Amino acid sequence: MAAAIPSDAMDSVPLDIAAVLNALPEPVFVLDAQDRFLYVNLACEQFFRSSSATLIDRPLGDFLQEDSTVFSLIAQARSSHSSVSEYGLTIETQRIGSHFVSIDASAIAETPGQVVVSIQERSIARKIDHQLSHRNAARSVSAMGAMLAHEIKNPLSGIKGAAQLLEGVVEN
Repeated sequence: MAAAIPSDAMDSVPLDIAAVLNALPEPVFVLDAQDRFLYVNLACEQFFRSSSATLIDRPLGDFLQEDSTVFSLIAQARSSHSSVSEYGLTIETQRIGSHFVSIDASAIAETPGQVVVSIQERSIARKIDHQLSHRNAARSVSAMGAMLAHEIKNPLSGIKGAAQLLEGVVEN
């Protein structure tokens, strides 16, 4: 666990917010009310394969398809003045390729219309694990259904089996 910095020491340490955001491995960007980039961190430059000079003041629609779920999340965060998240999205364009991601969008209360967005890439291993867990759940449901179907077809077998079990208990 990291040691806390005493409050009197924090007054003497200037905090560079851009340096903090650039240290993050996830793309983080801020959009204005017209969905134009106002700020991008270094990971965002790598994700969109463009420099901050290219991204700033350009609409997000120049880099993502307009029908992308990302836009509805941004609109939802903006209209509700809150944070929204979506997990397991695929973002795919010719420019950036295909990415399996989770997205968080949050309205900035101090500046109406502005939204901060962070993107967390999910590995292909996690995607495969997610698919396998769904497949295993489907198999379990199918097996349970088959067992219940058998019990419904042969209710007397179940009753007879229970009677035999009880018979053994009574004799002892």
